[in-house]
Amino acid sequence: MATNFTTSNQISLREDLANWISNISRDLTPFKSSIGKSKASQTLHEWSTDTLQAAGLQAAAEGSDFALSTSPVITRLGNRTQIFTKGITISGTLETVDKAGRKSEFKYQSEKRGKEIMRDIEATLVSKQLSTASASATGNIQASARLMGGYESWCGVAEEADGTLQANSTAGTGASVWNATGSAGDFSLDDINEVLREINGVTSAAPSIVMMSTVNKVKFSNLINAGSGTNVRRNIDERGKLRQSVDLYESDFGDVEVKHNYLMSNVSVFIYDPSSLSLATLRPIHFRDINEVGDALRSFMVCEHTLEAKAPTGNGMITNVTA
Repeated sequence: MATNFTTSNQISLREDLANWISNISRDLTPFKSSIGKSKASQTLHEWSTDTLQAAGLQAAAEGSDFALSTSPVITRLGNRTQIFTKGITISGTLETVDKAGRKSEFKYQSEKRGKEIMRDIEATLVSKQLSTASASATGNIQASARLMGGYESWCGVAEEADGTLQANSTAGTGASVWNATGSAGDFSLDDINEVLREINGVTSAAPSIVMMSTVNKVKFSNLINAGSGTNVRRNIDERGKLRQSVDLYESDFGDVEVKHNYLMSNVSVFIYDPSSLSLATLRPIHFRDINEVGDALRSFMVCEHTLEAKAPTGNGMITNVTA
């Protein structure tokens, strides 16, 4: 017979589950797992971003006075925190009876909800959602909910797949996303190199990851395998088996990892410096009890996060890719 689920068991299990969920598989959340972590203290999480003065020739005459120069203005940026929740309801009987393959139905369902909430966070991070103080009700988004701006709203450099380098005065502020103006097309190595070149020319950021949907990852590997492949490293396992997938691309501006993300849109490819991004946490994932109604164990998990983009001009993307 299954052991009854006591209050002390429940508290300990919830603490263990919260830690387990926070460290969920990197494969399930590749973007979130690639960036840093930081702490938010307000629902409008703010940070400062700075730039270097433009490089140029200079020389001072012997004995001359010091020439004072004006430092670049420090820009203050901010992103709204977003609340993520998942509910769990388990009947007393279901928790107590013997179950094939598992002892606790609460633990099993909590692990499922934990994976789901991490996927929801990942999907938001890689979206074109704008930073919003009070949202309108749509789908699973409740009226007046705060929304974080996803990566596409914090992206300072974008090139369309047809080679058009876009311009957007509010890009990289969480307030807008890049809108395609040309014709959709397949992305190329030239597009990736152009975004890397543009970022390299305006910032000290060093993009080291190219992330794309699973569909585009296959296209990228086929694109490389169809060419000379001289600037691609392939992995050979211990049995001597050659992997045709391309995971590392040696560009003119350094090595970049090529990663797939099954939650990304097929019309965009991200190129970013993971050290310039972080998931800021206002409330880490934890369990909250709901007053019992009848013979059921009711609980929900909640967390609150936002995306911090310390150097938006170091974030790039290719847009208007043929889906």
